[in-house]
Amino acid sequence: MKGRLRHCAVLACLSMNLSGCLAPLPIVGGGIAGAGRDSDAVREEAWNYPEFKEKHVQTEITQVALTKTRTDRNNYFADFADHVHVRRNTPTRMGSFEFNFVRSGIDNGVLIQVYHDGLRIMLERIPSAFYMGELQASEVQIGGRDYLLLAANSRTSTQRMWFGIFRPDGSKLYAASLEQSVVRVIQNADGISLFFLSGDSMRIKI
Repeated sequence: MKGRLRHCAVLACLSMNLSGCLAPLPIVGGGIAGAGRDSDAVREEAWNYPEFKEKHVQTEITQVALTKTRTDRNNYFADFADHVHVRRNTPTRMGSFEFNFVRSGIDNGVLIQVYHDGLRIMLERIPSAFYMGELQASEVQIGGRDYLLLAANSRTSTQRMWFGIFRPDGSKLYAASLEQSVVRVIQNADGISLFFLSGDSMRIKI
C-alpha cells in the first residue's frame, strides 16, 4: 500500500512540473524592427521629447489632404541628391560626413554621432524608441547655406518620428518628436516641407 502511495505521489509531482513547463511564456518585444510594442516608459519618453528650435525658426502645420507622389515612410529623403540610410552600429559616409547610430551605454538612449573630415562635430542623444529602425541623413543648401537633415522612426505602434536640422558644424537649429509618419521631405526657398501619411504637411522656415 505504501508503495502505491509513493508511486502516486511521484506521478503527481511529475504532472505538476510538466504543467509548469508547458505554461505559456511571457511575450517580450518583437523580433522584427517596427513590429511588437515598446514599454510604457519608452513610449512616454518619445512622446515627451521637447521640441527645440532657434528663435528665427518658424513652423507651420497645414491640416489639408494633399496629393502625395510618394508614400514610403522609409525613404522620405529620396528627392534629395545627397542622402544615406544609416543602419545601427554601422558608420556610413555621405561626402565628407560620416554618421553612426548607436545605443548609449549610460542611460539606454540612442546616440547620433556625426564626423566631418574625421573630427566629431555632433553627439546628439534621442529617445531609445527611435533605435528600432535606421537613421536617415541628407544634406541640403537653403539660402546659400548648407544644412544636415536627420530623421529616425520609432516602432509603428509608438507612432513617432524624430526629425532634426543641423548646421555643418553640428549646431542644432530644430529637433522634435513628430506625431505622424513622414512620407516625403522637399526643399523650399526658405526651408523645407514635411508631408505626413495622413495628408497633413508641416513647413519649417529657417
